[in-house]
Amino acid sequence: MSPSKIRHLSLSEEIYSRLMRLILDNKYPDGYRMREEKLCAELGVSRTPLREAMIRLDREGILERVPRYGCIIRRLPPSEIAELLECRKMLECLTLREYFNNIDLEAVKSLQLRFEEAIKSGDDELRIEILNTDEALHGLIVSACSNRFLAKQLKDIQMRCRPYRVLRCAEAGDIPSIISERRNILDSVLAAKKEDAVKCMEAHFDASLSYYKADDGSLSS
Repeated sequence: MSPSKIRHLSLSEEIYSRLMRLILDNKYPDGYRMREEKLCAELGVSRTPLREAMIRLDREGILERVPRYGCIIRRLPPSEIAELLECRKMLECLTLREYFNNIDLEAVKSLQLRFEEAIKSGDDELRIEILNTDEALHGLIVSACSNRFLAKQLKDIQMRCRPYRVLRCAEAGDIPSIISERRNILDSVLAAKKEDAVKCMEAHFDASLSYYKADDGSLSS
């Protein structure tokens, strides 16, 4: 059965999320050749937004470019996704705790204001703004780290985790909980409550882990 067609053809973010869900659900198995023409027909999209989505998947390690062949799927099994997120949780919470006083509070205030305005508007771009806030916040934590080796490792693992964060923002029905996770972290940082901020960050990662891993070890859907 072919996947359902995407309605909003101008949103490469939606194409990206749809491809990620199909990959994680094993609709496109490991080693599957991602032919642009076939994907355009299946998803009902044009080449330009599809290519934008595929470039991101390639950059984030989900696709692999094979010389003279094209892009193939490189899908992490559920156990490795869990390990990846757990590793990031440990690195990022350590960085947050050790370099908390280096965080740019003015940037955090600006981020919080933009986040709250997006929530009040309640428009169709809210999920995208949630993701933007998430990425900006995690970026500020990297920027606060004065250990360049740790910062590089954290930045690399953030990039590898990005597809799974995007998918959760795109699919999760409990948006209030997702909003609350980000808001709690922002509030704790601005209140200069380091340990509270770390605990909120840990809870944020735990929520992501539970979203991707069911009791039997398989991916949630």
